[in-house]
This record gives sequence, C-alpha cells and structure tokens, in this order.
Amino acid sequence: MINNIINIAKKCGAIIKSAHASDIEIKKENPKNLVTEYDTKVQSILNEELLKILPEASFLGEEGVQNYSKHGYCFVCDPIDGTTNFVKNVRHSAVSIALLKDGVPILGVIYDPYLDEVYYAQKGKGAFCNGNQICTSTEPLSNSLIVFGTSPYNKTLQTKTWKLAAKSLEHSLDVRRMGAAVLDFAAVACGTYGAYWELELQPWDFAAGVLIAREAGAIVKTIEGEDIASFFEPTSILVTANSICLYDFVEHIYKKI
Repeated sequence: MINNIINIAKKCGAIIKSAHASDIEIKKENPKNLVTEYDTKVQSILNEELLKILPEASFLGEEGVQNYSKHGYCFVCDPIDGTTNFVKNVRHSAVSIALLKDGVPILGVIYDPYLDEVYYAQKGKGAFCNGNQICTSTEPLSNSLIVFGTSPYNKTLQTKTWKLAAKSLEHSLDVRRMGAAVLDFAAVACGTYGAYWELELQPWDFAAGVLIAREAGAIVKTIEGEDIASFFEPTSILVTANSICLYDFVEHIYKKI
C-alpha cells in the first residue's frame, strides 16, 4: 500500500512542479490563507486515487472535502502544504498524506517535488527518505537550529508567536521560518533542526508529519508539552529532536515568555 501511496504523491507533485507562477489562479477567500486551482485539482486526485486503494476509508482534506469518520480508516491530506510559497515561486512546498486508523496515524507520506524527496513511515517500522532510514539529532537546542511557523491566518496568535521566536533565537544557534509545516516536521526527523513549533496547525498540516517525526525518534507534543488530543482538530505543535531539546524548550523558552 505505501508504494502505491508514494506513487500517487509523486503524481501530484509533478502537477505542482509543472505550474508556472504566471498561470496560477488565486482564489482569495482569505488573503493570509491562499487557495489556487492547483490545490483543488491535486486534492481531487488524492481523493479519487487514495480511495481506490482503500475504498472503506473516509477522507479529510484541506480544500473542502471533509466527508470523514473518526472511526475506521481515514486519509488526512494536504494537497499543497506551503501554498503561499507555491504562489510566490519559492519552491518549498509539499504533498502530505496520512492514513489514520481509529483516529491514530499508521502511515504517513510527505513528498517535496522540487527536491524529489519522499519521506514516509509506517507505525512501528521507522522513518525513511528516498529509501534511507532517517533519525533525529542528538544535539541540545543551544547547538541547534529552531524552525517555527507563524499561523498567519490567526491574528490573535501573532504577539505570542513573535515572543516565542525571540526567545527561541536566544536559546539556539538561530531560527528559521520556511512556510511549509510538513517539511519542517521532515527536517526535524532528518536531524536538520533541533525543534519545530507552531501555535496552531490543522490536522492536514500535522497528521503525516507527526508519525514520520516520531518514527525517526522525535518527541511530538503540544506547545505546552502535552499529548496531542485529536488528529481531527486544530492544535499547537512542538516537535523536538530529543528529550533534552524538549526540556530546554519548555523550561527555558515556553515558560519564560
């Protein structure tokens, strides 16, 4: 099954990569949360092709396809994570596919079409990038980069976000803001970053990433250091490469703002 899902992700990635900035039509329901015709086209393909593989599954997608059940199998997908990057030709976006069983991720695939990198994991079987097993960093935060997201669609979180960003900079080598949450999960899983955090993410932004990061050895919690309550509701996210990074973030960054 996972090979078939990877092939579907790559098919969708080819569509994303073929787009030209001048041809992208923006559907502006929210100027901070862009939607294009490519988002809806890719999601339609995901919905159709994934349910051919597992007809008994339901489907939860970012672009209005939310005919899902919290019981049994459910695909949770983001057709283009990093749509603003995509629109502005930043070339840092990805397709994200998670398969949940009774509300728990059991399979995750993230595909970056620009680097042709596919990250994937099955529960209990480790995490991989292009066939090579990946694992997180053992470095402390003081010798790590921290990547974060700004939840730009929620203005009420902006003050807290930038306070956390400033404190993150104080307790790390440096900080980054890349604009594609699922690739931030993948980068922690690969050992590039010591931590990734964001104050609000939707299920399609974190379902696949949580499994891949955990299978690579990361610790994934809410920003307060609590367990994720549901993979069907928005939540804050904190991904740390190891337990030392988790302690340092919660005690020296989060609790100090």
